[in-house]
Amino acid sequence: MIKLLTGTCLVLSLLLSSIVWANDNEGARDAVVKVVNAFRDDIVKDKDFLAKNPDELAVRVDRILADVVDFDDFSRKVMGKYYRRATPEQRERFANVTKDTLLQTYGSSLLELDPDRINVLPLGPQGRGRETKVNVDFQMENGNLLNIIFYMEQNKSQQWLLSNVAINNINFGLTFRKQFGVMMEQNRNDIEAAILAWKDSLAKKS
Repeated sequence: MIKLLTGTCLVLSLLLSSIVWANDNEGARDAVVKVVNAFRDDIVKDKDFLAKNPDELAVRVDRILADVVDFDDFSRKVMGKYYRRATPEQRERFANVTKDTLLQTYGSSLLELDPDRINVLPLGPQGRGRETKVNVDFQMENGNLLNIIFYMEQNKSQQWLLSNVAINNINFGLTFRKQFGVMMEQNRNDIEAAILAWKDSLAKKS
């Protein structure tokens, strides 16, 4: 009997902990849903106006992403082992170059998104790491399905922030880190030159 009760308590404890875990991680999905709704209300509804006013478009996109993207942390991960060698001024400039160039280069492409074709899927099984994966399907104009995985992580203030993105299984954080490493090699480990090359590289991806 004692063995049965002990086993029952263990199972109940595991079930309870899994429920708490699921509720905690549901905040990651809520953060992604909030961004999708913000794009629908602040970008897509005004796309005719924003198409003629790229500066205003950049301001609105920046405002939406400011709540979920820590560009300083993102830049630290992209710089990888070179981050320690960079001065605080170089780190800040790299983060600003990354953010500004991405917004200017890709901001207009957001006007083509149809929020009604975006499906934020229920949370699936998660790994043991700190990141929570949120799967989102995009229905493209040609009927193809684009899958994006948002890797969300809580900061010290318990705020969910985007830490990485994978599009159709292509890990962008890892890809960007490799590209910056190549630029460091091509510029003989000169961080200043690599930052300039990084800016040009992002701008050419339009």
